[in-house]
Amino acid sequence: MQTVIRGKETVLQGQGSKTHYRILYFICAAHFLQDLLTSLVQSMLPVLKNAFDLSYTQLGIVVLVTTAISSVFQPAIGFATDKKPYPWLLPLAAVIAGAGFVGMGLASSYAQVLWMVALIGLASATFHPEASRVAHLAAGPKKNTAQSIFQMGGNAGQASGPLFVAALLIPLGMHGSFWLVVPAALSAVTLWAVSVWYKDRTSVKKQAAAETVTFRYGPLLLLVAIVLIRSALQSGIASFLPVYFVDVNKASVTLSEMVLFVFLMAGAVGTYFGGALADRFGKKQVLVYSLVLSLPFILLIPYLSGVWAFINIFFCGFFGLCSFAVTVVYAQELVPGKVGMISGLMIGLGLGAGGIGASVFGHLADSFGITSALRFLAILPIAAWGIGSFLPNDRAKLRAS
Repeated sequence: MQTVIRGKETVLQGQGSKTHYRILYFICAAHFLQDLLTSLVQSMLPVLKNAFDLSYTQLGIVVLVTTAISSVFQPAIGFATDKKPYPWLLPLAAVIAGAGFVGMGLASSYAQVLWMVALIGLASATFHPEASRVAHLAAGPKKNTAQSIFQMGGNAGQASGPLFVAALLIPLGMHGSFWLVVPAALSAVTLWAVSVWYKDRTSVKKQAAAETVTFRYGPLLLLVAIVLIRSALQSGIASFLPVYFVDVNKASVTLSEMVLFVFLMAGAVGTYFGGALADRFGKKQVLVYSLVLSLPFILLIPYLSGVWAFINIFFCGFFGLCSFAVTVVYAQELVPGKVGMISGLMIGLGLGAGGIGASVFGHLADSFGITSALRFLAILPIAAWGIGSFLPNDRAKLRAS
């Protein structure tokens, strides 16, 4: 625990009792479009594998580059924008993502693909800290609800990636990525409108009196560890589930993308309900038990097919991502006054861990087979449960409120 005195900082104007649902749904829609674009890097791995004859390890590196760039830059951008907001970064993020996919369509080598996915990772890093601050500002007293709405948009966007791959990239090949300029343009327009509202509600000034703030770094480190584990688990499944269904179950690429859609959309549904569950039962309970409940469904992946496989994948995604928004709100409460940096840290570190997880998973799949690698993932929820048991219990705070 550390106590500090805040002096000059960014003050968000208009925070109070009102929840601005119109802005929340605008930023939710923009989050849908931005994370749709980012998620396409994972969703198009089967297309990249065929186009450039890549190994599982090389596919993992594609995900690693995207997520590592986002992971490194998100906290830094969040730290900078905590001191002085830059609303124009929101539409700029959409422009950068669109440029990355134009480059993907023109790429003629694996190295060029890596440069373009790095650009897409930078777009993600540019978007999330300021967008999360907008959700925080528009929330009023309903922080969990607002963050759930915001994160639901992102997870739904990730879930929709496979549909775009099936509609554009499978029939058109890599040149189909040119069409992704359309969602990038829609996102830019939406984010420009949000940035106008946001700009009118921020200012930088000195506080009239110094304010004492307590940072709880011990629980924050535990929370970060859980986020890293959850992200490695989610990315490992999302990156290689389509490849598993094609290589092992002999499914079509289109069907494999539908499986990924079910997994990620279930995560979006879980994210939405996770906030309400945390308000009722406590953040710690949602964090710990949702990941534990995902364990049996992970273990069943290699043993089910047909309709049962889709049902199993749904519950795997639902419980695996139920705590997504909860971790962001929890971290913001542990380190008050650092909305951008903490949001960037939690989302950015999660993306970085996801990239590393995908890379390690790819190496394991090359070495021991993709089925054995899937079984290895079952260790991760157990580790998260062990770490989460040391988090402070927030149910007493719930009863008091």
